[in-house]
Amino acid sequence: MLKLTFIADTHHYSKTLGTSGRAYSLRSGSDQKCLAETGDILDAAFEKIASSDTDAVMIAGDVSNDGEMVSHLELREKLYKLREKKRVCLITATHDWCCDENPRRFDGDTVTHDVEVIASNELPEFYKDFGPADAISVFTTHIGTCSYVSQLSDNVRLLALNDDKNENHHAGFTEEHFQWIEKQIKKANDDGCLIIGMEHHLLMPHISSLITGGGTCVADREYVASRLADAGLKYMFVGHSHLQSTTDFTSEKGNTIKEVNVGSLVGYPAPIVNVTVNDDMTLSYEVDHLEKFYVNGREIDAQEYLRLHAVDLLHRVFNSPNKKEFADRITALQGNGEKIAFLFPFLKRIFKNIKTDTVKDIYKRLKRLGLAKYVDRSAVRACGDIRLITIIDNVWLSVLDGSRKNYQRDSDYYRLIMSVVSIPAKIFKNNNDLKKLIEAMDVILTGGKYNNQKDIL
Repeated sequence: MLKLTFIADTHHYSKTLGTSGRAYSLRSGSDQKCLAETGDILDAAFEKIASSDTDAVMIAGDVSNDGEMVSHLELREKLYKLREKKRVCLITATHDWCCDENPRRFDGDTVTHDVEVIASNELPEFYKDFGPADAISVFTTHIGTCSYVSQLSDNVRLLALNDDKNENHHAGFTEEHFQWIEKQIKKANDDGCLIIGMEHHLLMPHISSLITGGGTCVADREYVASRLADAGLKYMFVGHSHLQSTTDFTSEKGNTIKEVNVGSLVGYPAPIVNVTVNDDMTLSYEVDHLEKFYVNGREIDAQEYLRLHAVDLLHRVFNSPNKKEFADRITALQGNGEKIAFLFPFLKRIFKNIKTDTVKDIYKRLKRLGLAKYVDRSAVRACGDIRLITIIDNVWLSVLDGSRKNYQRDSDYYRLIMSVVSIPAKIFKNNNDLKKLIEAMDVILTGGKYNNQKDIL
C-alpha cells in the first residue's frame, strides 16, 4: 500500500528581502499566505511530514515567493533535509521564475526591484534532485522548464506536469507537450501502472467559475481536461488557488477525471493532503493541518495564527483610517485604489456597519428597503445575534479550507445566508452570474459534491 503526501504553494520568502516597514506591511497584509513566516512554517511542516509514514512527498508548484534566488537557495536546503527521510518530487510554476518580472525587496517605505531571480530554463537543473534526476521520462518545454514521469512503486507512477505556458503564452500545453503526455499515460496503462497527475494550475473551476475561473485554470480548460481524461488520466492534484477543494470533470466521451486542489501550505489552513493508493487503484485522501510552528523559539498555534492572518486581509480594508490608507490597501490587493478612493467617506459608513451590525440589524435595514420578504424569518430569529463580520469571516475561511465546518441545508445558518444571497437574483432574474453566486454559496456552506477533508476518489 503506497502512501503519498501532497502539498502546494510553499512560496518560500527569504527574510533577507525585508520583514518590516510600511512597504512590507502593505505587501504582507494584502496576501492570504504568510511571507516572513514561510521558512518557520515550512520547517515545522517538513519535520511533521518527515516523521510520518508517507512514502513520498509531492509539491505542486510555486515553491518560491517570486523566483528570488535567495529564496530558492534557502528552500532547497530545507528540501535536502526533508529528502534525508522522504522522497520528494516537485514541479515549479510561474512564481518560481518571476513571470511578471517584478521581484521585490522591502526597506521602510521603499520597494526595490534589484533582486536576483532564477530563469525558467535554470529550474530543472536547480531542482533536479527532486524528481527530474531519477525520472523515467522527461519533457523539456519551450521555456526550458520540464515535465517528467517518476516511478513511485512497482505499479504507480507520477505524471508531474509543468503547465506554465502553451503556445499562446497562457497556462497549458503545446501540442508537442500534449503528445508526450498522452504517450506517457498510454505507456503507464499498457504497463499495468496507475498514473497520478500533478500540475500547478487547475484543470477546472472549483466551487464556481466566479471564484476560480479565468487565469486560475489552464486556458481552454474543457479541451485540456477532456484530452487528459480521454487519454486515460483519472486523477490530478493541483495548487495555485490556495484553497482546498475536490471536484471532477466528465468529457463528452464519458471519461471522468477527478481533481484535488491543494491549498497553500503557508496560508490558512496549512493543509497537508495524505493519500493512500488502495489495492483497487482508487485513492483515499485525508487532509491534515499543521498544528504549530516556531518563531525565534516561541511556539505559535498555526491554525489560530493563520486564521487571523487570513481574515485580516479583509479587516485591514474595513479598518482603513483615512482615504489615503484605504487607497494604498486596495492597491496592495491589486485593485485600483486611486480610482475608487473618492468612495471612502461612503464606504467608511458601510465598513462600520459590517463590523457592528448583527443579523437583526441587517434584517431591519432590508425591511426598510422592502427586501425583507425574501429573507427566511425563522432563520433570522435563530441567528439574530450573530454579527455580520463573523459571517463574512466564516464564509471566507470556508472558501479556503474546503468547508471544514459545513452546514446542512436545513440548518438555520444555511437558510439565512442562502435567502440573503438569493435577493439579487430574485430582483435581476435574467442575470446568470447571480444564479452562479447562489450555487457557489451552496458549495461553500456544504462543501459540495465531495468531502474536501476526507474522501475516496
